[in-house]
Amino acid sequence: MIDIQSKVVDTIYTAVITQYPNADITTGYDPKNAVFPCVVVEEIDNVPYRRTITDDCPENYSRITYEVSVYTDNQDSAKTDGRKILDIIDTALAGLKFRRIRLNRPLNIGRTIFRQYMRSDVIVSKPVTVGDKTVYQMYRR
Repeated sequence: MIDIQSKVVDTIYTAVITQYPNADITTGYDPKNAVFPCVVVEEIDNVPYRRTITDDCPENYSRITYEVSVYTDNQDSAKTDGRKILDIIDTALAGLKFRRIRLNRPLNIGRTIFRQYMRSDVIVSKPVTVGDKTVYQMYRR
């Protein structure tokens, strides 16, 4: 299975923390220990890209989908802050060739926590070792 989670999380962390230094970037939401704003990065789908499957290699490329949720709790600017953070993340992921496929605001969690999320996907090649680095090629679908 092609795994790019550390690259995705590092990219999001670097982009968000420069403008929101107190943000918590994590891979799982824990409401009891959450620090706001809280950014949760989750890989929700990772499937071999059918057009590239061969008898020799069932996974030359994969279509990988990430869901990024932003939780905010500032009563005055929760929606605006969440949107700004998602915009930062969308731009950072676009730099990795991700394509946004959904942006949504589900029901609030209680009266004080506001959640917004986006889903983005990318086609990724199997890893290739170049010197001492592992390289993935990423493509927009």
